[in-house]
Amino acid sequence: MDSNRIKMLAAVLTGVVVLVLGFLVGVEPQLSAASTASAQQDSVEQQNDTLRSGLASLETANSGLSTLKGDLATLQSSVPSQASLSTFLTELDGLASASGTTITAFTSADAAAYAPVAPVADATTTDAGSSDETETASPSDPTTPVVPTAPQLVTDPQITTTNFSSIPITVSISGSYAQALDFLSRLQGGSRLFLVTTFASAGSSESGDTGSTPDQWTVGGLVYVLQDAAATQAEQAAETPTTTAEGTDGTSSDTAAGE
Repeated sequence: MDSNRIKMLAAVLTGVVVLVLGFLVGVEPQLSAASTASAQQDSVEQQNDTLRSGLASLETANSGLSTLKGDLATLQSSVPSQASLSTFLTELDGLASASGTTITAFTSADAAAYAPVAPVADATTTDAGSSDETETASPSDPTTPVVPTAPQLVTDPQITTTNFSSIPITVSISGSYAQALDFLSRLQGGSRLFLVTTFASAGSSESGDTGSTPDQWTVGGLVYVLQDAAATQAEQAAETPTTTAEGTDGTSSDTAAGE
């Protein structure tokens, strides 16, 4: 083999070595970096898609924020976090004016801690005899007594004796039977949640005669406060002196009558 051929082979081998070294040193790291950058780009795009989806959900939720705020304000008025009896008295005065009645006395007892109600067993399941009779009776028979079904008891574990209390309220009004019923209806549909427990008359106009002369009516019930009974009682004690007046029977009572 002559020297020229040897030189040619050496040159070729040198070129091959240079190309391989150039690929390993220059091209391969760049390809690896490009692959890593592409993977990172895919990851970032996935994160962006997730963020876009979350943003769309937030925009949808934000569109209903004003409605939620209105619902919250309504619920806070229904069951406030303070006794707010003076505000309730003002509302009662408006209800009385709208119904044509006159509030003659308003009394409130000390707040009591909320006591969870235990579910009551269904009488039809505890009395086998009654159950048998009910099954054998014809449902189309008009003489068959209808056993009322108790509503399902709904409770919330977040409502406890330490954050919920009730205030017994008694309101005396003067007006006809129809006016008293109108006041009672407005009271139950007012902004403050009011559970009616008693409704009685001190006279003889209970028959429902709309032409009856004004009479005395007593409405008893409960309003609720989203705080413990001790704090509610303290607020009652601080608020009562500014809203106390003499009732019609000479006893001290709060009144919403604007007279």
